[in-house]
Amino acid sequence: MNSNSKRTGSLISIQDSLVKARFFENVIMGETAEILVEGKFLQAEVLQVASDPKNAKAGIVEMQVFEDLTGAKIGDLVVFKGKALSVLLGPGLLTSIWDGLQNALYPLSEQDSYLKPGMKAPALDEEKLWDFTPSVKPGDSVCGGQVIGSVPEGRFDHKILVPFDFGKCKVHTIIESSRVNITQTVALVIDEHGKEHELKLVFSHPVKSPIPFMQRSIPNKTISTGVRVIDLLAPVAYGGTVGNPGPFGAGKTVMQHTLCKYALADIIIMAACGERAGEAVEVFKDFAELADPSTGESLMNRMCIFGNTSSMPVAAREASVFIALTVGEYYRYQGYNVILLADSTSRWAQALRERSGRQGDIPGPEAFPMDIPDQIKGMYQRAGADTASGGSLTFIGTVSPAGGNFQEPVTQATMDSTGGFWGLSQDRADAKKYPAIDPLVYTNSVYDSFISKEDREQIVKTLQEANDIDQTISTIGLKKVPVEKYVLYQKGQTIDFCVLQQDAFHELDACTRPERLQIINKAVQKLIETPIHFSNGEGEDEELKEQIKTEFDRLRLWWKDWNSNAKSETELASLPEQIEHFVLQEQYA
Repeated sequence: MNSNSKRTGSLISIQDSLVKARFFENVIMGETAEILVEGKFLQAEVLQVASDPKNAKAGIVEMQVFEDLTGAKIGDLVVFKGKALSVLLGPGLLTSIWDGLQNALYPLSEQDSYLKPGMKAPALDEEKLWDFTPSVKPGDSVCGGQVIGSVPEGRFDHKILVPFDFGKCKVHTIIESSRVNITQTVALVIDEHGKEHELKLVFSHPVKSPIPFMQRSIPNKTISTGVRVIDLLAPVAYGGTVGNPGPFGAGKTVMQHTLCKYALADIIIMAACGERAGEAVEVFKDFAELADPSTGESLMNRMCIFGNTSSMPVAAREASVFIALTVGEYYRYQGYNVILLADSTSRWAQALRERSGRQGDIPGPEAFPMDIPDQIKGMYQRAGADTASGGSLTFIGTVSPAGGNFQEPVTQATMDSTGGFWGLSQDRADAKKYPAIDPLVYTNSVYDSFISKEDREQIVKTLQEANDIDQTISTIGLKKVPVEKYVLYQKGQTIDFCVLQQDAFHELDACTRPERLQIINKAVQKLIETPIHFSNGEGEDEELKEQIKTEFDRLRLWWKDWNSNAKSETELASLPEQIEHFVLQEQYA
């Protein structure tokens, strides 16, 4: 979608971020436009095109505006750009922080302390020099998506690609190995119609047109996230999808920080698509100072962040998600494993609801658009693994249901669209349990774990039985619970306290890799499977239960200490040994 002619219109209606304009030349659905408001151009996107009932020679276009329209008035000039909402792809994406329209935030901050409508900044550094090495020569045939060279981007090899919408072309000229910036031409190609095209290190791609897979495959390789409850009971594979719902204050942001630091992926993309401004600012400040535990380098060297907060216009929330998705697809095409964290898809859906209401569409449940399940599914379907490139895009979307109600439409549609689900519990969060993922409620996964399915089922069964006994104790009291049931309850409490909970701020306990996880699972299975016979002579049941609790408390303290300190092979092996002594009720240290 490109047009060199200048096509204009004028505003005839303004309703918050939704406007209408009259035009007299061709306008295309989905193209971008700019509205001149008080000397500044504000970016918009065409949603609908219709005939003008008052003027047969004119048409009416409906647009959503991505910036604050304060000061706009009827008659303001509209300039149609002739291209779809696009993202600039190329070297320099990593380490960058943008707003929801890919304006670089740090250069914007140099213009003004506050983000104001109409402010613009280059998406990528136009002065930085990159060491370009060509991989094709004059006379070679190339097509869209093919590699013509590469530049080093930190520790990554960034491939320079022919834009994906190009057909078959022939390389006319290409520069030799040299240092160039993103504004310089590196190659000249000629298409089948004899038209010349200049290729640079960067190119634009429409954000609502998915970058194609080379060879799509079913996600089957499990990601080590470092979070025990996830890797044990609700794992995610490279190229998989996960919904992460939870009420406010349940720990979604802390979990995202943990995943950014410890998930074994090449690249992490954060899309703050409507997150509260204070939390987004905290991310911008903290991540620039954090070290990547895997490399010792700055964590930002493998990250990029879109900071589109809840204080920004709702239309920009939708744009930020699609821009982030396209960047993720771009790096997947390059052969890298990418994790996209979107926070929060609820506010993205709320933006759709507001736009739909202003357009007068028939509302669905809770006034969301009727097609909200299809829109959510379409978003998650852009994730996936690519066998040919070796890359993957894993999409983890947080959901913020009002009042923690998992039955609301966005959460339900997310559950239907994703392969994994990490439901956060307000009760567990209030009890200071981190992560507050409830293993018994809305927590599931279609992906393989690092441990067997049978072991996973055994753990969940034990936790469920322990939870049922806990309910019984709360209802009729401890005295009515048989000793053997009380032992089972204590086993479940031990698994919950020592395995499912972690210290996100402890250097060792914050991250558990598969080898360590398998040792923990071995100990857990031994604890679950083996009957434990406690003896209290001729004492009363109450005394025996107190003794049982004391013994399990000692075990839990020892296990917690092991989580925080065991590093060597000998120290790691001591956990299964300790459990062996415990279940046999032998003396142990």
